[in-house]
Amino acid sequence: MEQLRCVVIDDEKHSISILSDYIETNPNLKLVKTFFDPLIALSGISIRDKIDFIFLDIDMPEITGIELAKKLVNRARFIVFTTAFTKYAIEAFEVNASRYLVKPISKPKFIKTVWDILDAERKRIEGIRIAQKKYFYVSIGERGQKLKIRKSKILFFESLKNYMKIVTEDEDYTVYLTMKEVEKEFWGTLFYRVHRSYFVNEERVEKIAGNTLKLGAHIIPMGNNYKQGFIEFSENKTLRSGRKS
Repeated sequence: MEQLRCVVIDDEKHSISILSDYIETNPNLKLVKTFFDPLIALSGISIRDKIDFIFLDIDMPEITGIELAKKLVNRARFIVFTTAFTKYAIEAFEVNASRYLVKPISKPKFIKTVWDILDAERKRIEGIRIAQKKYFYVSIGERGQKLKIRKSKILFFESLKNYMKIVTEDEDYTVYLTMKEVEKEFWGTLFYRVHRSYFVNEERVEKIAGNTLKLGAHIIPMGNNYKQGFIEFSENKTLRSGRKS
């Protein structure tokens, strides 16, 4: 594995020292630059540096980490905010930060965050690859018979013990599959597990109402253990006015 190139930006030298130590003692990471002054960081980091991670403090003089991140977003693969204050969490994610670490930051937490980000990126790329497969085949009826199903036509999957019902805009099919197998095939795409028994196509969701989803003529329940992930996704897709009420 090629070393991941890292930059640390913080107006506290003690914090820079801690993160620098975490990076330099990990063989998979490489400390490229550190900056005590955020304005110098702005001019000192370029696309040519090929930075993987920027670890960026938020509460800094002259320019906040939030504002700095907006200017650096295209100069690194991932930006991770580091701060002693949790109040900035919402703002941090509004600028597409990969993670938000609250000080003091332990080494295990730091390393776990790095690998979680890389794992999420791997799954995202894999999801794109899977999404490019516009259809799949399933075995039905007599041995040797296969049915071609276009993913865009699927409303949802419903688990029926050892079988799965595939509900499409045209008709329903019952096939010998498990929920685990379906999740593996559609991982990272716009299909979401919203209930122990339901796996839905987000693009076909017409309405979210409380703990239910409307897909065509179907009302699908959302389970407590699965609801949060789908709600967070829909929040990111929600169009809001910037005007003050």
